[in-house]
Amino acid sequence: MKKELKFGIIGTGWPGQQHAIALAAIPNVQLRSCADTNSERLQTFVETYKPESSFEDYQELLRDRDLDAAIICLPNFLHFPASLATLEAGKHVFCEKPPTMNAAEMKVLRDEAATRGLVYFFGRQFRFTPAVRTARDVIAKGRLGKIYRARATWIRSRGIPAGIGLWFTDKNRSGGGALIDIGVHALDTAWYLMGSPRPTSISAKVFRNFAHLVNVPIFDVEDEAHALIRFANDAIVELETCWAANLTDDTPVGPKWVGRESNNCILFGTKGTLRLKPLTLFADDNGQLATVPLEPRYGENSFEMQLRNFADAIRGEAPPINDAEQAFELMEMIDGIYASSELGREVPVA
Repeated sequence: MKKELKFGIIGTGWPGQQHAIALAAIPNVQLRSCADTNSERLQTFVETYKPESSFEDYQELLRDRDLDAAIICLPNFLHFPASLATLEAGKHVFCEKPPTMNAAEMKVLRDEAATRGLVYFFGRQFRFTPAVRTARDVIAKGRLGKIYRARATWIRSRGIPAGIGLWFTDKNRSGGGALIDIGVHALDTAWYLMGSPRPTSISAKVFRNFAHLVNVPIFDVEDEAHALIRFANDAIVELETCWAANLTDDTPVGPKWVGRESNNCILFGTKGTLRLKPLTLFADDNGQLATVPLEPRYGENSFEMQLRNFADAIRGEAPPINDAEQAFELMEMIDGIYASSELGREVPVA
């Protein structure tokens, strides 16, 4: 019988709740503890998900010798210190996106995890969705040929978040705006499906035009970002993301608080093109371009599948799909987008 792994959740908001639900569905894992500075939110979490112990200070949670791993679901500026503290306590780390505020912080975590022989895993449940898993199968079968370009999009017309404590629009606490919040999802989906090639250079521009739409004390982040990223295999990604823009009526209507919204990824290959939403293959058929609707082949919950892989990686039974090196390269791309926009030119990725 497999050893039961004991997990602690740090941060009991919506992401922490989703991870608690996922843990309950996985055999041989246990939600041992949780931590949150908000006592009311913490108590509600305890009553709902029944961990053995709870703390208002996550350092107390990390002192548990029997704890195997911590799942970190905190605001962005706390990702690095909480992840580092977890590694230094000898625990494996699962941290929600973005992995850190920048690549320099992520390099420290990558190296610390490697030195200690621990798993660092960053949260990107979109990689485990039925559509993305099916797309990976299609790509693995060679139906796209060589993927030379991808278009990654997550745009909203009126979807500027605030967050508890209004931290989303405060760069010192968020690290950035629409790019590091939702753009990182779109970018990572395209990059992952392309096989995670090494980024080499970036040309980008970010904008801040819609701060007047929200009433927050600080708004010093971008609400829109556009980037062209080149890779070592000669492929490119075109990224478009925004929290707010005056989008045209061909953009679908999303939830009320975001207005119009489109979140999609298109991969262009020498044999075919694949669109995620709705999942469709566009390929040559005797000289004619055929449209082939595809049905996702998987039905499992993406949060559950992600944590299953994390648990398997801890046991040494599978490599982590969302590993520390990829987290570092992802943050290098985010850094490069901001740097290119500030400098007004293409920048290399170190």
